[in-house]
Amino acid sequence: MVIGGVLAALLIAYLVDSAVYYGKVHAGVSVAGLDLGGLTHDEAVLALTRQVKEAEDNPVVLVSGEKSWKVMPTAVKVAIDVEGGVEAAMEFSRRSNLFVDLFRRVALFLRGADLQLSGRVDEAALDEVIAQVADELDLPPINAGLLVDGTSIKVMKGQKGLVVDRQALREQLKALLFSLHATELQVPMAVREPEVVADEFEEAIAKAKVMVSKPLVLREGEHLWTLTPDQVAAYMDFRAEDRGGVATLVPFLSATKMRPFLDKVAETVYVPPTDATFKGDGKKAWVIPSVPGKKLEPEKTAAALTEAALKTTGRTAKATVVAIEPELTTEEAQAMGITEALASFTTRWVGTEDRQQNVRLATQYVNNVLLAPGEIFDFDKRVGPRTEERGFKLAHGIVGPGRLEDVLGGGICQVSTTLFNAAFFAGLEIIERVNHSIFIEHYPLGRDATVSAGGPNLRFRNDTKHHILIRGVSDGITTKFVIYGTDEGRHVEFTTSEPYDVVERTEMTTKNTLLGVSTTSILSNGQPGMKIKVVRIVTGPDGKIIHKDTFVSVWEMFPRKIEVGVSTTTTTKPPTTTTKSTTTTTKPPTTTESTATSS
Repeated sequence: MVIGGVLAALLIAYLVDSAVYYGKVHAGVSVAGLDLGGLTHDEAVLALTRQVKEAEDNPVVLVSGEKSWKVMPTAVKVAIDVEGGVEAAMEFSRRSNLFVDLFRRVALFLRGADLQLSGRVDEAALDEVIAQVADELDLPPINAGLLVDGTSIKVMKGQKGLVVDRQALREQLKALLFSLHATELQVPMAVREPEVVADEFEEAIAKAKVMVSKPLVLREGEHLWTLTPDQVAAYMDFRAEDRGGVATLVPFLSATKMRPFLDKVAETVYVPPTDATFKGDGKKAWVIPSVPGKKLEPEKTAAALTEAALKTTGRTAKATVVAIEPELTTEEAQAMGITEALASFTTRWVGTEDRQQNVRLATQYVNNVLLAPGEIFDFDKRVGPRTEERGFKLAHGIVGPGRLEDVLGGGICQVSTTLFNAAFFAGLEIIERVNHSIFIEHYPLGRDATVSAGGPNLRFRNDTKHHILIRGVSDGITTKFVIYGTDEGRHVEFTTSEPYDVVERTEMTTKNTLLGVSTTSILSNGQPGMKIKVVRIVTGPDGKIIHKDTFVSVWEMFPRKIEVGVSTTTTTKPPTTTTKSTTTTTKPPTTTESTATSS
């Protein structure tokens, strides 16, 4: 009965307390010293935010002896988690079972609870503050060693250092910044042991005397470098070795201290590697072997110099040189299977000198391209932006329906067309190809390929089992591409249709009083509209079809535009007349012959 009565009383007390502090912080709960008891969530956020704002103007002062450093919260971008602090205060007496929460509530009335805030700081800014303090306070340890000055050798025993405990300072400083109570913080210090401690120095003294007794020579092939005794002394460093339980000092020449000297040696010694390359004659291809390069190995060279310096005679060290493997070795190149021409194609067009420059330049960007099995060739990405800075010139290019204007890179469609046909006859998978909007009769019928930055593109995939190599050469007039690889027995057949869906060209005649009477001026020749279909079938050695492609080229009809001069006596606006051209539409001629080979 008694126990039951006690439990009932506790339950009633819990319920009453819960009702009183419903939606509020319980009495006795404070955050960072600020009493939030009895406040609602929003009231607590407002009060704590005000406290945080006030704390921003108060620095934490780091102190060490007579030195001090002020750290403003804003300088390290302190961001206090006010919402998290209020949530913790709200949940402090509500996050467990009834009995635990009841015990906590009773305890709050007796002694209260102060919760800590959390937040974040700009770690980089905090690092700068700590580094500044450390720069002024750190007394680094002194390693055991010898001070060599000419023939004078002085023993330096190792000494402990006293440095700022950076990790401890970081943690203590952040905690104080989050506490909202600016105060002084004693900078924590830590003893740092020297890396080299020795008890025995006699052997080191004897060796050091030998090391600085005479000049030291480094050799690599025909190259010689001489170090004076003073230089040897400057490059000397020390380490401790355990000799029967006795820490014995050992001198050596440090690669770190010799870095400027070794860098000069390395520059002389360095020979860049030469990658394996390919050479072809239009029918066969073969590998030009790679050549390894060489470079200095600083640590081993320093060790060789140390060994020579410890001798009284024969004080010449050989530099340690290691081979540099090329990115493409002979073996790797041979494994690619680039042995013979799969197809080639040639086009020819004279054009202007600027057009020829564009064609030459674009061909250079596409030359010597290796495609791994499955890799896609992208003409636009490979050639890159057509800009003056990259050497492209203004030449005729198609800029709209039936319109030719000078554009940077004009004429490079000769390059894309030539390469498309090489890929066509090599039996490769064609992913993207678009014909020109203006019919160009010096390109193969139905097999031209236009390109434009951000527009039509030429893309094809190496769908063979081996690498392929794209080789291009052009003098700006004649352009040729050869695709080398491994002959897998592909056979290419194709058919080209006669023009169909032909739309006869019309004529638009405009009278112009500014021209002489009966004078005729042709503004544009226009073209008939038509379509041409090319069907390509690629088969393997077993006769099975690998690719069956249909390339449909579409040319819209553009009218022929003519101006005729008339007398100025007329007062009415000259009419425009449109008539059908008497031109008969025939199959356009092809002036470019394929030199493609396919097996």
